[in-house]
Amino acid sequence: MLKQRIITALVLGPLVIASVFFLPSSGFAAFLIGVLTIAGWEWANLAGYSGLQRHLYAAGIALLLLAVSYLPALWVLVPGVLWWLVAFVLVLSYPATARYWSARWLLSLLGPMILLPGYVGLLQLKLLADSNFLITLLFFLIWGADIGAYFAGRQWGNSKLAPAVSPGKSWAGFYGGLATATLITICACLWLGKPQLFSLEGLWFVLGCLLVTVVSVLGDLVESMFKRQRGIKDASQLLPGHGGVLDRIDSLLAAGPLFALLILLSGWH
Repeated sequence: MLKQRIITALVLGPLVIASVFFLPSSGFAAFLIGVLTIAGWEWANLAGYSGLQRHLYAAGIALLLLAVSYLPALWVLVPGVLWWLVAFVLVLSYPATARYWSARWLLSLLGPMILLPGYVGLLQLKLLADSNFLITLLFFLIWGADIGAYFAGRQWGNSKLAPAVSPGKSWAGFYGGLATATLITICACLWLGKPQLFSLEGLWFVLGCLLVTVVSVLGDLVESMFKRQRGIKDASQLLPGHGGVLDRIDSLLAAGPLFALLILLSGWH
């Protein structure tokens, strides 16, 4: 399993980074639509669809992704961020409240609420002058928090973060992830030269990145909750050793809209 995970990561990692650095915004949008359409196909499984219905759902997600490209970004990002506040409540109250959201029609609606803001957020970051830096920082915050959480959790992870949703996650892992994300943010600011760390703007940037990291953990927990309710371990088996596309981008789909919204509202230049 570990060998499969490493091989898959070695293939996917450069592909993702290359899409950020070398594709124009139109090509990057097409790349995202392709990836998120596959994620929509996997979400259809979480919603209880199979066969032709599952493919039709994925096609519907693709059409919605194309449509939101023409909407003002804030119209999509603000509701997307608000959804994750609702999702936080759902995780805290699981499984007691699962009966309120486990109907197929409601799960069908939640798919676009998760996928569309993630798309718009990444696309908005791509349009900025510092797009390579910002998107790479977002990736590193998520990956770094995941790595920090893994090692801290192995060493000190006795107290569980959300045992009803994801028994493997611990508070020690959570704090280890935040510490790693803080270090990454500081190094990124020093490398780019902005914002100045020892300034009010720099303080807000670091705090914003920490909030984004917290939300990335929520994204992972929320998908775990939906998979647990469905009774499956992975969204699919498309990525050997990693499960499905959703299993790899769940944190990004949560953190991306918030990160983009914070950057846009800050007037980054």
